Amino acid sequence: MAGAQGAREYSLLSRLIHHAIAVPAVVFVLLLSATGYVWVEIKRYHLAQQVSDANEYLEFVSAHLQAHLDVRLVLGQLIRQEWIDYHSKKAEDFAAIVRPKIQRFRDIQAINWVDAEGVIRWINPVAGNEQALGLDVRKLPEPATALAAAAQTQEMQVTGPLELAQGGRGFVVYIPVLEGERLAGYINMVFRSDTLIKIALPIDRRQDFDLHITDGDTPIFMQHTDTHLAEEQVRQLKIANRTWTIGVAPTAKTRERFNTASSHLLLLFGLVFSVALPLMLYQMMRRNADLRGIQRRLSDYADISSDWFWETDDKLRFSYFSARFEEVSGVPPERFLGKTRREVGAPDADPYEYQAMLEAMDLQLPFRDFEHSRIRPDGTKAYLSISARPAYDELGNFIGYRGVGRDITDRKLNQTVLNDALMASEQANRAKTEFLATMSHEFRTPLNAIIGFSEMLKEEYFGKLGAQTYVEYATDIHRSGRHMLDLVNDILDFSAIEASKRQMHPEDFAFEDVLNDGIRNVETPLREKNLTLTRDLPDGLPALHADKRSIYQIVLNLLTNAVKFTEPGGRVMVSVHAEDDTFVFAVADNGTGIAADKLSTITEPFSQSHTDPHIAGTGTGLGLTIVKSLVDAHGGTLLIESEVGEGTRVTVRLPMANG
Repeated sequence: MAGAQGAREYSLLSRLIHHAIAVPAVVFVLLLSATGYVWVEIKRYHLAQQVSDANEYLEFVSAHLQAHLDVRLVLGQLIRQEWIDYHSKKAEDFAAIVRPKIQRFRDIQAINWVDAEGVIRWINPVAGNEQALGLDVRKLPEPATALAAAAQTQEMQVTGPLELAQGGRGFVVYIPVLEGERLAGYINMVFRSDTLIKIALPIDRRQDFDLHITDGDTPIFMQHTDTHLAEEQVRQLKIANRTWTIGVAPTAKTRERFNTASSHLLLLFGLVFSVALPLMLYQMMRRNADLRGIQRRLSDYADISSDWFWETDDKLRFSYFSARFEEVSGVPPERFLGKTRREVGAPDADPYEYQAMLEAMDLQLPFRDFEHSRIRPDGTKAYLSISARPAYDELGNFIGYRGVGRDITDRKLNQTVLNDALMASEQANRAKTEFLATMSHEFRTPLNAIIGFSEMLKEEYFGKLGAQTYVEYATDIHRSGRHMLDLVNDILDFSAIEASKRQMHPEDFAFEDVLNDGIRNVETPLREKNLTLTRDLPDGLPALHADKRSIYQIVLNLLTNAVKFTEPGGRVMVSVHAEDDTFVFAVADNGTGIAADKLSTITEPFSQSHTDPHIAGTGTGLGLTIVKSLVDAHGGTLLIESEVGEGTRVTVRLPMANG
């Protein structure tokens, strides 16, 4: 009996030990299997989420980069229009136009002026861009191609990626500037690729993805952070005449953060698998979907945030306005809720833009900056600008529009004031020109009488005057009258050129004949000051096709200035040559020279290189102004180089077949 009892106790103990080992082992195997299954499912789900995030980020990059570049290209066109509308065409005026833009847009490396010959003449800012000054763009393959296309199409052209003269890689935009039908030059915008991309795209999102941007096969921006988890998602952007390809791929970097969090989740799953795992997974997935929906909604608002928000339903009926709408527009939201844009209208909107906006909404497309107005209760007019994008639910179904609005009343009013001021300025300038021309003509009649009668007196045509002093007085009167007439003629020429009333009669002629006529007119002061005049004219110089009277006036003014500002015993040098299709002549002297601070304004009306009347002599200060205007009228360029005490060299470049 004792043996049997012992056997039964041993058998029970064996079964208890067996179950104590087997049950935990089975539970362990079940938990391990379930945990592995959950782990695989979570990784699959997370990979799908990463691919979705990559697609969303690609959309984000495409939209932001497109908008970022569009703003800068529109800025270039605005600069072109401001420069065309500007009356004075000088480097400092160009700098005054572009400097605020460069300060506002930090990713613009430089905004330069390229002349019609393809040479960079002005750079802004100077610091960091010195290497580009004087660069002949036509000698660089990629820029030369874009420059030629801009000249031919008269449209903005963007180069492919290239090594910049300032250092680094980037791309360049050329915007042709036309004066009438003549190509005056180009607005040249320079961008460093890395700087532009880093400013356009927040760095906190870039670090999770591989981002590749190319122009054809040429890289623009490359960011490789880690191994790709899925195939690269690709989209193309149209940047003026170029097409950029954007590629985004999720990387292992996001998986590392996920694995860290998942190790804790797996422990929790193992402990509560039997009762809570399905519910927890369901709740987690639902919460993740809700959070992503909220994130997308907030991202939509943040991208186009402004003064107020609005929404429509899937039938395009207004369903929500934020509080600021009534404050800005003066319209209670209740008047618009439940109605479509067609029903509420858009007062003062451009009909074409209004129709385009309605068609965009019908096609469920985004739109930006649609402008219209509303009348407030106090009778004042509010100008509004709205932007919106279509919204979709988790299944991709269209649920309406989410948009923002901005109050642009101040901008509209300021633009009106500016336009009125510009019109008043133009009228004042026209009145000034007409006044100068009228007064100059009125002066001519009495001046001709003074000159004629004083000449009769000094030459004693009708008999002796008596005392020699009378003859001297008559000579002084005659000289002063001639000088006064020269001044009046200068003002008349300047007024005619400024008012575009100067008649041009282009013809073929020998430049040497015009030069000889000019030299004959300065022979007396040359002889009186004992100056040496040398000429350098090659044999076989081609004929110049231009207005002969204007060319003679240019030559005479330059010779007169050279003689006037050269000390007795000095030298005046004239050189002429042809370069390809360009006629070049220069007048140089070793006279007093022009101060550096005067060079930038020396061609302005009534400007003189010296303030001391004993040095400057007599004159209106219009000589170089007339020269500059006549050179510009022929499509040429004027270059003035001078150093105080060393002398001055003025170079004129004219197209030989102008007209």
